[in-house]
Amino acid sequence: MTTFRLATINVHSFERSPSMSSNISELISILEPFNLDIIAVQEIQNNDKWKEFSRRLSLSFSVYGPSNGTFCNGIASRYPIRYAIENVTFAVIHLDYLDEDDRLKQIKEFNPYEHNIDILMGDMNALTREDYSDDYYRNIVVERREKSNWEKPHFDLTQLITYEWNYQDAFKKINPTLKNEQVATCPYGTRIDYIYIHPRI
Repeated sequence: MTTFRLATINVHSFERSPSMSSNISELISILEPFNLDIIAVQEIQNNDKWKEFSRRLSLSFSVYGPSNGTFCNGIASRYPIRYAIENVTFAVIHLDYLDEDDRLKQIKEFNPYEHNIDILMGDMNALTREDYSDDYYRNIVVERREKSNWEKPHFDLTQLITYEWNYQDAFKKINPTLKNEQVATCPYGTRIDYIYIHPRI
């Protein structure tokens, strides 16, 4: 059985906010020790920063998915992208950050289940209720969103992916007991980035 070290990250155009200085070296220092085989990246442009990031992680093969907007998704890999490895199909997504209904519309239009996507990775801007204790959910997740005038917490998207489409949350499979700030991937103290694996592989 072939095994891969996978990661997904939103690099925010490789810039720190608000200074807009490059964060590439910082990201490399975090990611390099994991010796990744494949990384899914959101909010990139097809420029020297993307190429430098891939090169410094020793990921010689990369693809860039253009979109109608400014920022796009990409995959960098240790292996040739078109090389068949047990017929595993990867997809990278970056869903709307403001509204769960829009996220649901986007994921249903793409429909990784019908397209036989084996590994779905990306910044989904969606929550999983099981990630949080009741106290943390009330005092951190809900309260921070209320103070920021952001949407209330919803779980429809992650439930669709896991319960209806039967994908497995790779992070929770490996770290079933981690909760709260231990799982946070964004400044709001929540996890919004996921790697889902379909059990058929």
